[in-house]
Formats: sequence, C-alpha cells, structure tokens
Amino acid sequence: MSPVIIPRGYTKDYIDGKISHEEQLKDIEHAYEKVSEASDVVLMEGTGHCAVGSVVGVNNAQVAGMLGASMILIANGGLGSAFDELELNRVLCEKYNVPIAGVVINKVIPSKYDQTKHYMSKAFQDSWGIPLLGCIPDRPFLGCPALADLERLFKTELVSGQKHRFRHYSVDDMNLITTSLTRFLENIRTKHPRTLYVCHVTRDDIILGFMAEFQRNRRDDERPFEASLLVCGRKGKYQMADEVRDMFEGLDGAPVMVVEYSTHQAMNMIHNFTPKLNIDDKNRVRKAVEHYEPYIDFDLLLERTS
Repeated sequence: MSPVIIPRGYTKDYIDGKISHEEQLKDIEHAYEKVSEASDVVLMEGTGHCAVGSVVGVNNAQVAGMLGASMILIANGGLGSAFDELELNRVLCEKYNVPIAGVVINKVIPSKYDQTKHYMSKAFQDSWGIPLLGCIPDRPFLGCPALADLERLFKTELVSGQKHRFRHYSVDDMNLITTSLTRFLENIRTKHPRTLYVCHVTRDDIILGFMAEFQRNRRDDERPFEASLLVCGRKGKYQMADEVRDMFEGLDGAPVMVVEYSTHQAMNMIHNFTPKLNIDDKNRVRKAVEHYEPYIDFDLLLERTS
C-alpha cells in the first residue's frame, strides 16, 4: 500500500499549494491504521534513502517518526563508503527521533564477506551503539531480469515462448548480433545456452535462423534450448513483416520479443534496469528467501523492533 503516490507534476502541484501537507499526513496515518488493524506486524518500506520525499514534506524519517516506527538501515556492501552513506541517514533519523534498530549490509562481495562483517559490526557498535543485524553476500542471479520483467520494461509481450516468461538472463550474457547468419548459428550452438540475443528487425535472416535452430535443436534432442531473441526496431520507422511474425505461431518453446526501440536504446534500458521481486516470479522469491534467511539475525531484529 502506498498512501502517497508522487507521479509526474505532483511536486510542482505541492509547491504551488494545490496539495495539502496535512491531507498527505492523514492519508499516511489512515493507511497505517487500516493495515495495523488486520496485521500482527507492519513492515513499512521507505524507498531510497531517508530524505526521499522531503520536497513534499513526507520524507522517510519524518514518516517513521510520526508513526512511532523503528528504522532498519540498509546499504550495499563496502566499508567507508557504506558507513558514510548510512551516517547521513542516521543523522536524519536522529532529527525526527527515530530509533535505529540496526543495520543490514547487502550485496557484499563474497571474497570480502568476513572482513566486511567484522569491521562493519565493530564500526556500528563503537560509533552508534547499534548492532549489525545482517551481512548478505551478493548473489547476482537475484538481480537478473526475467523475460516477464522485460515485458514490463518495454511495455510489450512475448510473441512466442510465453511459458518461459520467468526464465532469467544475466546482462553479462546479452549478445548483440552484428555478424552473419553462419557465425550467429556457430555462437548459439557453442556459447552459454542461456543467452539473450539482440538483433534489428531488418535482420530477417537472424530471426528465421533463430527459429530454425530451435526446431533443429528440438528434433535432435541436444542440450536444452534456453536462448531468447529480442528483436528491435524504432516505432514508426521499422517493424517486423507480417509474414515473418506469422511464422512464430506454434513456436511455444522459443522466446521471442519484439520491442519498439533501437538496439542501442534497448540494451541501455536493460543495463540500467533493476528488476523487482514480484509474487508471480516464484523461483526468484524462493531463491531470495533461501539466500537471505541464514544471514539475518531475526531474533535480534524482533528484539530490537518490539
């Protein structure tokens, strides 16, 4: 539940006096009371850092103080940079009398895990008197987008292979096809099987070659065919021919997505995209729970927030 949504133009309307500060606070309090009545525990997520929302008078620290909530600070792995970032948040919590229950350090480089846990725990306890509740080693898979995430990113749907919407792809294994069809077929047969290939909509040879390779792979029962194809073409300038699109009918095992962006734009959007956990992606949710649970001291967390 998000009682205060800030779409485009909201900030200007607030500054111009068209949106009431008091009404915002009432909406937040009403939402909190409604959820509290039906729940044993209420978890509030403050997007970004503690100062987010300041321009409209409802930053995260201010809301936590108003509702009497404790704060758990979270930062990505590191030592000095992570501590400095958290110090800015701690000061704002102090301003609004928000008790900090503890800190969680996320996405720690596995080879530096022991070092980070030791020194961050000591730094927080010595400087703030606050415990380190969790130190989580990085697991890149959790940040890999699924095809369903790319559907939302590009506001489109797979034209085939819909049953693989929750198959994940590493951005490092994204491959822009600028070679001949022959070289592409060599790559798809020898490279990492779960690769997201990107081509321009005018490359009919690559599109048809991808479809044919899927059929050949299924016929010969070779290694699992896990590649997918992102076909790009700017809206109003390039588009897939109807004759080619019709050929995707029945290719349920070959994931293909058509997007109305150039290859450069599409790849940039994917590189800059942070996929979010969602209830439909059961595999990623399960993997996240399995990964995080052993590294967080939930007994101490409950003790500090009760």
